[in-house]
Amino acid sequence: MRLDKRRLILVLLVVFVTVFTVMIAQQQKSKATNVVEDFKVEDVPNDDGTGLMLSWKPLDKDQRVIEYRIYRGISPDTLFFHASVQVNVKSGVTSERMYYYDSSYTDFIDIESPGKLRKEKQQSADSPLYRKIPRDVRIAAELSKKLQIITMVDKADMYYRSRKIFSADQADSTAYAGLKMFQQTMLATMLPGNKYYYSVVAINERNRFYDRTEVKEGVPTDNPPEPATNLYCALIEDQQKLNFEWDYPIYKEDLDSFQIYRMPASMTDEQWAVAKNDPTIMQIQPVARGKLGGGSLKNYTQVNLAEIGLTPADVKNSRFAILFADGMNQTAMSDLKPVRVLTSGQLPPVPSFVVQDKPNDKGDRLTVLWDDPVVFVTKTSTLNNRGTRLRVNYQLNLAETQKVKNIYFDFYKPGENKAFTRINEFYTNNIVDISIPAGYNYKNGLHVKMTMNGKPALNEDYVLEQDLVWNDQMMTLMPSRALYRNGVEVSRLQNVVYRQSMRGNDFSLVKRNTSYDNNLDVVNSYPASITKLVNGFRYVEGDSLVTIMNGERVARKLEKGDDRGDYTLVSSSIDLVFDKDAKTTLSTSIFADEAANEAKKTIGRLEERLSAMMAQKAELAAMPPAALAQFEEQIANLQKNITANKENKDLLKANSIKGHRARMRFIASVREPDSRYQTYMMVRTDGKGAITESVPDKNDKGDYNYYIPISNWFDKNKWTTLFASLIFGFSVFIFVFLAKRGKSLYIRPIAGLHEIDNAIGRATEMGRPMLYSMGNGGLSDVATLASLGILGLVAKKAAEYDTKLIVPCYNYIIMPIAQEIVREAHFAVGRPDSYDKNNIFFLTDMQFAYVAGFNGIMVRERAATNFFMGFFAAESLLMTETGNSIGAIQVAGTDAVTQIPFFITSCDYTLIGEELYAASAYLNREPMLLGTLKAQDYFKFIILSVIFVGAILASFQLTFLLNLLPLK
Repeated sequence: MRLDKRRLILVLLVVFVTVFTVMIAQQQKSKATNVVEDFKVEDVPNDDGTGLMLSWKPLDKDQRVIEYRIYRGISPDTLFFHASVQVNVKSGVTSERMYYYDSSYTDFIDIESPGKLRKEKQQSADSPLYRKIPRDVRIAAELSKKLQIITMVDKADMYYRSRKIFSADQADSTAYAGLKMFQQTMLATMLPGNKYYYSVVAINERNRFYDRTEVKEGVPTDNPPEPATNLYCALIEDQQKLNFEWDYPIYKEDLDSFQIYRMPASMTDEQWAVAKNDPTIMQIQPVARGKLGGGSLKNYTQVNLAEIGLTPADVKNSRFAILFADGMNQTAMSDLKPVRVLTSGQLPPVPSFVVQDKPNDKGDRLTVLWDDPVVFVTKTSTLNNRGTRLRVNYQLNLAETQKVKNIYFDFYKPGENKAFTRINEFYTNNIVDISIPAGYNYKNGLHVKMTMNGKPALNEDYVLEQDLVWNDQMMTLMPSRALYRNGVEVSRLQNVVYRQSMRGNDFSLVKRNTSYDNNLDVVNSYPASITKLVNGFRYVEGDSLVTIMNGERVARKLEKGDDRGDYTLVSSSIDLVFDKDAKTTLSTSIFADEAANEAKKTIGRLEERLSAMMAQKAELAAMPPAALAQFEEQIANLQKNITANKENKDLLKANSIKGHRARMRFIASVREPDSRYQTYMMVRTDGKGAITESVPDKNDKGDYNYYIPISNWFDKNKWTTLFASLIFGFSVFIFVFLAKRGKSLYIRPIAGLHEIDNAIGRATEMGRPMLYSMGNGGLSDVATLASLGILGLVAKKAAEYDTKLIVPCYNYIIMPIAQEIVREAHFAVGRPDSYDKNNIFFLTDMQFAYVAGFNGIMVRERAATNFFMGFFAAESLLMTETGNSIGAIQVAGTDAVTQIPFFITSCDYTLIGEELYAASAYLNREPMLLGTLKAQDYFKFIILSVIFVGAILASFQLTFLLNLLPLK
């Protein structure tokens, strides 16, 4: 018998080992089959050589993948977490392939990076996958050999906490600003021609890492740019002017300049396809050229025919092409495009705009305003089955400085000149209701005219019009695309806003706006950080001081006095002020001693250059007059630059201050406001060459007007809020004072609170416990806070009567607070011995599990009284019906509107909404609570009075009271 037992145990052990081995093998097989397939790394076409395109076949939806993690490195044996692509675990990925474009600057090192090198989770010892790049100077320095890195530093760290650091290369005497790794947020981009290695890992909803893909390499290449997708040419015949407008390609960040070439109209597309690749075409004189600035500058140019020696007849017999050149002078030529002939009357109206400070803000926004308020219909819907009532939704766009008092909607049948109804919208709630004339089928469409009056006063002839046409898909009237402004169709026009900083030389695009907009809020943020190119890294290795800069490693022996810290090295020079006379930005070093030396070196270089140009001028006296004038202008600008570096007051003062903190405070007070000045211009275009520019915003001296936002101390829209707060605060003070003086303040009886004593007494008489639930709310819920106050009062009565009180808590954070409240209640009535903290415990934070546990306690303990005070959801009826089944008295209170009906029907007494909040004050009559409660009641009366008066006034179209009240 004993032998049989041993054999049985041996057999069971063998079976267990076999089954366990099979399960492990299946898991490994399953894991191996969940490797992302067909992973590719390819160069991004037509870019600047900083981008690679990753693609792979996504796993099946059944694998429950929530994200794909991408790892990148400069060697195949060390790949760091780079980015993740999130996936909806329920729907999965519907496309056959997934793509990730690794281009431009991406996260490198930030405050969330680990402090040291760490393997990725669930990886074997030989896995090349690591977590994010650590805040380790040595690793960052090694990676910098194949990456270009910039760093964003908090301005205070740059001003006051950077250290003066020198390179280990003794031939380099430059003083760098040294920054610790924790002071920076670094971004990095790839460099053309280098190899980069990638792998992708899928992760399921249980945070399980599937096997990684095979490591693939890619080499970003600086490709020629993509040709312009569209070029539009417009001849303004009566103005003898030629307009060009173009669309940028997808990858435009590398675009540097453009040239526009003219070809005979007789040249066919086939001939041009051959000719545009001929290098000799570059010898042709372009009709226009300019800068592109990575696609951020103007996408148009205007040329006077007299300047290029052409006549309108020449232009009409021509076709044009635009050539894009990138930073490496690689080019791409577009197809030939014909010219459309226009007159000045066909051009959009010249845009006129004003720049205003955004009112009631913190000083970081300006408003560019170019039009009166714009109102337009967005959609309609029928209000009855007969189609005789129609609801029209509209939108009103206006600046904060504009006020609209009335909007008048005139509705017409198509083809008629008399409106069948007029709506005076004196309160703009974006909805008007109209009645359709009897016998008219509204599906035939409507025409609506909209006029307004307000402040500032609008032009008397300002009218907007739209056609409402039947839409079969939406099954309702919808506005057509056309929007008529004073009879002119403007829906296809764009209002394009450009800006130029005081330190810049070109206008850059802010935003393209439709004709449905009349203003644009432009963000002009306060400088919070300083962005610098990382020059290199310096650290100590053994007894050597090491610097890695430009991919080269330089080391020397440590010397006495050397700083042994690890630093990122950036230029210590920062821009200071824009000199208006020289039209140049002056810079200084953040280190006072280096600033003086830097100023001398700058002046010396400029004077050497001036001497060379003066000598060259004497040799080139025979130059053409135009070229000589241009050369002399360059000399004059250089002389102004020298004068600015010698005499600029801000620069001289900055370099004269010796104390570092005082000096940096002065520099910040000059450079930060100076960097925020901007000027603006507008262009109105149809997107196809019909262009009009705004009049340059210049002063009497011919200089641009520059604007800076103003910080407002008060939000003037909130005067009513301030006044109401003062009234309420004064009311609280008065009633608290009266309550402390012993004045009896009346509070209407609340039946549920009157019965608390009876409910506790019943439990005492029956010798059975009480249950108290605070619902499923958190500590931040007002209902939970009110419930805690009631709990203290119930606990005092329970302690007086020596009745057991059980408090199962839904939230573990609330549990210790509830324990302390009940404990203090027992001590307050002199019964500390009757307190048992085990009666106040955490049950669970799962909604229906809490219900099951609470009901189980209720049935087992045969509770005589149940209190439900707090926020409740679907569990309320389940708990109260269980209480009914055992015959318990139940008192409930909640501010959850959806649960109040259930409490009323299943509980003996219910505190509805604000009665729950008032319970604490009602029960203990504490002056602070009582005074606040009375102040609230009187303030509610004031609110109701204002609503009543406002409704009456609004009925007579008197909206001044409504306008006094804030919208938010």
